[in-house]
Amino acid sequence: MYEIKPKNANRFRHDVARLTPEDRTRDREALTALARNPRPRGAICLEKNCYRLKVGTVRIIYQIFDEEKLVLVGAVVKRNERTYKDWRRLFR
Repeated sequence: MYEIKPKNANRFRHDVARLTPEDRTRDREALTALARNPRPRGAICLEKNCYRLKVGTVRIIYQIFDEEKLVLVGAVVKRNERTYKDWRRLFR
């Protein structure tokens, strides 16, 4: 079982607060599922250990560290034209 942690707790709280209650519920379930399987069907590898998971209109961008059994969540955001523009900065 992997541990799920936000890269930036303040950003994570801000991102989640902007979602609708239905989106929050689906994302909570998706994050729980990531703890069991960090590479689910439908997850797209953006680069090396960085992945993107679609959950309805929301995108979860995260990194996987297998040795530490850690999933580091960079963003939970609604899909728009800026979602992937500079995603690498989420993990600096």
